[in-house]
Amino acid sequence: MLGAHPDTGSEFINWYLKGWCDEQAVEMTRSRPYHKDDNAYVEQKNGHIVRRFLGYSRLDNKTVIPLMNDLYETLDVYLNHFVPSRKCLEKVRIGSKYKKHYDKAATPYSRVLASRGITKAVKVALRTEHEGLNPLFLKREIDTLTAKIFKKQKEGE
Repeated sequence: MLGAHPDTGSEFINWYLKGWCDEQAVEMTRSRPYHKDDNAYVEQKNGHIVRRFLGYSRLDNKTVIPLMNDLYETLDVYLNHFVPSRKCLEKVRIGSKYKKHYDKAATPYSRVLASRGITKAVKVALRTEHEGLNPLFLKREIDTLTAKIFKKQKEGE
């Protein structure tokens, strides 16, 4: 982990987190006040991942938190190993418009394996993890957890 950028204000960042980041040599950055676009990448992932699977409805039933944590863990594995994405390589402004150039779609897993800055031990561990995964099983688990979350939320209303 190279850096942490909490999507919260200073009231939620405590000295324990700051101390841990310092000990682990993890760079910690924060958003600037009144600059709503500082967390654009965080918000982009909210739309791409959270909203895609859980929608926009308010989930305020505390009993769904463990299920949501399980869902996020499963989504993490599924999206990183099996869902390809394109990475923007260049963004050129032409007049009032932008032209973007993307690389070929690849999964984060394959990008890590292709990276020269990753040790062989990490790559071996990732390959071992990948061999034990089944995308169909993961997708069914995601669907099951999502259904359970909405069912529990409805029961708590």
